[in-house]
Amino acid sequence: MRVKTITGQIFTLLVLLLPAFAAAGTLDDYYLARLAPGYAGAGSAATGVVAKNAVPFADRSLTMVRHAAVRDWAQLEPATQKVLAKVMAAPPVLAGERVCVPVNGHFTIHYATTGADKPNLTDANGNNVPDWVETVAGVFEYVYSVEVTKMGYQPPPGTTYHVYLQSLASQSAYGFTSDYYSPSFPPLPVKSVPTYITIDNGFTDPVYGSFTPLQSLRVTAAHEFHHAIQFGYNYYFDPYYAEMTSTWMEDEVYDSVNQLYSYLVSYLPDTNTIALNQPLNNDLSPYGRWIFNRYLAELHGSRTVVRSFWEQLGTVAAPSNHSDIAALPVLDQVLNQNLGNNFFGFAKKIFLKDWSSHVGEVSLIPSVSVPQVRTFTAHGSIVAPINVLTTPYTFAYYKYLPSSADGQDLTLTFPGLSSSLAVTAFKVSTLGTQEIPYNAGTQSIVVPAFTSDATVYLLVCNNGNGNMQAPVALTFPADGATTLDGSLLDANALAIPAQDPIPVTPAATSGGGGGGCFIATAAYGSYLHPKVALLREFRDHYLLTNAPGRLFVACYYKVSPPIANFIARHETLRLITRLLLTPIVFAVEHGMLTLALLIGCLAAFVAQQLRLLRRQASES
Repeated sequence: MRVKTITGQIFTLLVLLLPAFAAAGTLDDYYLARLAPGYAGAGSAATGVVAKNAVPFADRSLTMVRHAAVRDWAQLEPATQKVLAKVMAAPPVLAGERVCVPVNGHFTIHYATTGADKPNLTDANGNNVPDWVETVAGVFEYVYSVEVTKMGYQPPPGTTYHVYLQSLASQSAYGFTSDYYSPSFPPLPVKSVPTYITIDNGFTDPVYGSFTPLQSLRVTAAHEFHHAIQFGYNYYFDPYYAEMTSTWMEDEVYDSVNQLYSYLVSYLPDTNTIALNQPLNNDLSPYGRWIFNRYLAELHGSRTVVRSFWEQLGTVAAPSNHSDIAALPVLDQVLNQNLGNNFFGFAKKIFLKDWSSHVGEVSLIPSVSVPQVRTFTAHGSIVAPINVLTTPYTFAYYKYLPSSADGQDLTLTFPGLSSSLAVTAFKVSTLGTQEIPYNAGTQSIVVPAFTSDATVYLLVCNNGNGNMQAPVALTFPADGATTLDGSLLDANALAIPAQDPIPVTPAATSGGGGGGCFIATAAYGSYLHPKVALLREFRDHYLLTNAPGRLFVACYYKVSPPIANFIARHETLRLITRLLLTPIVFAVEHGMLTLALLIGCLAAFVAQQLRLLRRQASES
């Protein structure tokens, strides 16, 4: 009996644990499919990654997928962790790598010269840098000039920013931004972290849809560079708002592309179920929610309202448990505790479509329509749908048609209206659109003379507090991309139809691989090892800034890869190489001290030689 009892307990335990095992397997498959699709065990999970409202082209960014993988790391199988660690722990290793540094020096563009990752290497102007690489450099420099110089965002940490060109079509992504700590959290209390960007090497694969390679490059650069800015403010951002901001930024930097409007279909038809602050859920709705930022910018007369969120987030300390910092409470602070009314106003704006910026693109914003709108036939007094939106920061519209008794009043009653709901109605007729607000005293909305030429739309909005006051426009400083009178700059002022006006003649170009420093990387075992990072900084700041140094780096990169590969395979050679590198590292770390020691040693050597000469002279 005891054996049967134990067997039954074990069976029960396995049944209880089965869902957990299944979930872990699904999670493993998801991250392997998204981040390491070439891995044989990735399975077919990628087919289930995109939700029903997915747009017909690649995912905008893998940044938040990588960010989420760090959070879920402990839930992944050791074998999965091992695979993902290789693709997440360092910048990509590019075959026959070379680099291009534009004259403005904000970026270093890394590209392959052989293999699947190499971009189009056509060099029409004969300056030893592929034309596409020069275009990439110019686009990123222009993005920097808008987002940092004009709009006033804090630049990412570091003196130069590294961008890697890699084939990402197999991952169905335009690009991603990654911090150097990945797949681990930054050590507390660090919150501002440096990052690097990886983008597709040419955007020519059919997965990138009907947009030209240049258009895809421009919006990807604008999107991912803002992620780099976000990591600089606070690593612990809320992922959905990070995507909302980066997607919104695409149209503020390159208005003429308009790809972001395609993402609206992942949000606007489902505003009754998708909350403004809904966490990432393997769909594209965070990209579609960018339109809330446009509403805020228009309401408050400046795009600085969005920048103020990131500045406020930058004042929040890194959480001790490494959790994300919820975005809406921070945004509520920026909006002077007026977020609820701002969201109610946003819900109205979606219906009215009375946008004041990017006016030539209003037609690209989907209208409130079936199947989201429900249709009823009015007959005098009707109990309106109440308490139907239990999730804060969601909204829905309901459509009413006139009754057969043409011209009678329509009374919508709201008995027991939830304290979290705000409601209003719009009467649309040949005379225009009229808003008819809710009367709290009678708990109703009365639409007078509801005739056959009119349609009534009821807006029910869960704005978190039920306050139906008009949103208060706050004063924010104008950013650098506004007109002289302080009004919001219209889109086309920043659109560059043919060429990005940034000089891109390379200041330096050289071979390399894995970001350079091959031998040091092989010796210390990681591109991210502090000693390797120190040598990279020395290369960037002291060698690549002058002709002799660039010549040395170019020669080093030609001969070092095979040597490094050999060293990496032999632990004894790695130890010997570390010992040989020690004086070089010491010299880089302690420049003046090393110089003093060398002078001292040289003086001691000279003094010793003089003593020997004197002794020999006296003996003779």
